[in-house]
Amino acid sequence: MHVIVAGCGRVGSQLALSLSYEANDVVVIDKDARSFRRLGGTFNGITLEGVAFDEEILLEAGIESADAFAAVTNHDNTNLMTAEIATNIYRVPTVISRLYEPGRELTFFKMGIDYVCSTTLIAERIREKLFQREDMIIQQDRLDIGVQVVELEVPQGADTKSAGGLNSGVSAKLIAVLREGKVTDWNEDAPLRSGDRVIVSLRKEGWRVVADCFGEAWLEGAFHPDNMIFPSGDASRTGEAPRRARIVVGGCSAVGSHLAYLLSMDGHRVTVIDRNPELFKRLPKKYEGNVLEGTVYEEEVLTRAGIDEADAFTAVTKFDNTNLMASEVARHVFRVPHVVARLFNPDKEATYQALGMNYICGTKFLSQVLLERILRPRVRVRISCFNNLLDLVEFECHEPWKGKSVGFLEEKLGMRFAYIARRNSGYMPDENFLLHGGDSITALATTRRVQKLNRLLRKR
Repeated sequence: MHVIVAGCGRVGSQLALSLSYEANDVVVIDKDARSFRRLGGTFNGITLEGVAFDEEILLEAGIESADAFAAVTNHDNTNLMTAEIATNIYRVPTVISRLYEPGRELTFFKMGIDYVCSTTLIAERIREKLFQREDMIIQQDRLDIGVQVVELEVPQGADTKSAGGLNSGVSAKLIAVLREGKVTDWNEDAPLRSGDRVIVSLRKEGWRVVADCFGEAWLEGAFHPDNMIFPSGDASRTGEAPRRARIVVGGCSAVGSHLAYLLSMDGHRVTVIDRNPELFKRLPKKYEGNVLEGTVYEEEVLTRAGIDEADAFTAVTKFDNTNLMASEVARHVFRVPHVVARLFNPDKEATYQALGMNYICGTKFLSQVLLERILRPRVRVRISCFNNLLDLVEFECHEPWKGKSVGFLEEKLGMRFAYIARRNSGYMPDENFLLHGGDSITALATTRRVQKLNRLLRKR
């Protein structure tokens, strides 16, 4: 494909690199030539300095023969104008625009521009993360075929059990183990340790297998409403309504203000902190929470915000170091149960992961969404696991794989299969399970493995 990317900011550069890795012909336009430094030395596309909606620049970029166009500059007006030109004048088949301000969604919609609102997407993802328990995260729920994939933390008392205790025929299948921040090899006899995180495929009766391994007390506590701040979903297991949470939001950025508004509309008690009181004007009139002027990582400010009684804290300023510092204070000084940080620079992921920080990398998340909208990839990322170390992905069984065993393909692709959907049934396969045409495979893989598989499937 011939793809033009207008804007070489964090998201634009990440998107361009991903498109280039997928063997597409990529042209990147930006008015500031210095921004091309973000592409590094591996980018093999073309860069053009200029305004994204300038006709000469667009023609030089090859817009007349372009298959796709992504308008991802830092300005909504530029993105709107550029996307409109690409759509209505040059009739580019696929045009996608980035939108910052949620209040302008109606304008984009009325003009027929396909868009992704980064503010809404990231705010919703952080909100989702805030409402996930640290010791139990339901990653994917396929009740239509009777299979769930869950991430669990091994509790105290399960140290004497082996990894094989989480494997039980068609009821439960252990997929991966995370120990001390690293995905580790395991076998049936390998002992579990408290603090390990595991990913398991389960049928409904598989929860009994987990209870036998982790203990009845763990299972009873897992679904107790006092342990939850979910606005919906898991609390329904108990038949009781979830309680209102007290949440502190550090930073009144575009994402922070939208997130605070969503949380307050859910009925939670919200306080937003920012050192610049002018930014509180971003909060919608219907926002029902509190605001506090101050630095988000200062203990005195956090105390005035009520963090001593907070159920959750999120740091969503525009500065990675500030977000990291504030989140560390919330976790280790005030012992807030649920802490999520926003990360801008993907290069700092290793630091966040080494510290065990629960985070959302908005840059990677948004570029992945845009990539899927442009390429319609053969491998679809459903959600991240093990704090973004692995992705839960879904893809179809292709003709050359028919009759091959799961063990053969797992070794060939470098990923672990969680389950296989065949017609209206779900299977948790062992290594001898043979694939059929039309099977839908859900597996755990690193980002690089996903990229390689996408390239392989496109060639086929």
